[in-house]
Amino acid sequence: MTSFRLGRTQKSHAVREWLLDAVRQENRLLVSNAAEHFELSRQSIHKHLTWLVENDYLVAEGATRSRTYRLSDHRVFQQSYALDSIDEHTVQQRDFSFIFQGLPDNIAEICDYGFTEIVNNAIDHSEGDAVLIAAERTASVVNILVHDNGEGIFLRIAKLLKLNDPRESLLELSKGKLTTDPANHTGEGIFFTSRVFDAFTITSGDLEYSHREESPLDFQLHAEGTFEGTLVNMEIAVDSRNDLGAIFDEYSSGPEEYRFERTVVPVRLALYEGERLISRSQAKRILNRVDKFRHVILDFEGVDTIGQAFADEVFRVFATRHPEITIMAANETEQIGRMINRALSLT
Repeated sequence: MTSFRLGRTQKSHAVREWLLDAVRQENRLLVSNAAEHFELSRQSIHKHLTWLVENDYLVAEGATRSRTYRLSDHRVFQQSYALDSIDEHTVQQRDFSFIFQGLPDNIAEICDYGFTEIVNNAIDHSEGDAVLIAAERTASVVNILVHDNGEGIFLRIAKLLKLNDPRESLLELSKGKLTTDPANHTGEGIFFTSRVFDAFTITSGDLEYSHREESPLDFQLHAEGTFEGTLVNMEIAVDSRNDLGAIFDEYSSGPEEYRFERTVVPVRLALYEGERLISRSQAKRILNRVDKFRHVILDFEGVDTIGQAFADEVFRVFATRHPEITIMAANETEQIGRMINRALSLT
């Protein structure tokens, strides 16, 4: 989101951000007010306004003496907040709603949902004291960024769920229904937000979790260096046909219940560098918490082989213990298919 840099210097950025906010509030005296506030000449303020028009942040209307300005489709705002002094709804309505005004209904609903869910996660779960929130809208795309200074989502999940490795946190996130506070949260927010945006990324420590519409398999990357806190980035095209209700339906138990009962587990997230999926302990890692669902699809995209013990633990032992759960494979190779069939033949 490099276009958040509204000027080469800190003062230029501050002036232009102030002017954008003044236009948003329909301040008809913005030139004189800005000149007084920043102790600059009216000519200097007009130069900043001209820059904002030329860079598609504002639209100028009328002759020079009676010129007025309105926001263009390029809208941007960012602000840092103390986490103990905000709630997500107030921040969204007071500071960011203008970013999403005028968008198609499905996109505005998605942006409102993702914004409030991720900001609420920072407030309730990050264990930090500050958060930077930024949103940018152009003629073609909306981007939302939330960066808290807390302990880091992957470390926190690993600690509270007693996982052996922070990388296991990515696998748990991909399943859904993951919460460290079950009394107050369902654990659905990150799951559905990651699937309704075109691109969704969480970066924390040296790990990155990503889900993209064009390549919907969740994956992990090693970020360059170590990233403090948690950074969430969400992006969606203005003309996207994504629909929040349709995503809820896709993972629901049916047309009458609408409970979150279906999940797709990207098996590749359990495949660490140099490993093969051969053991029962690896299978149990895959199956952790899937008993919270009634329909489970194990997506083997990116996995070439599995061992007999792994297949047996998943498709015979677990299936026998949980007959109420339907567990299926997808995108399996011929070798994986043979191992699954062998396990099923022993049931």
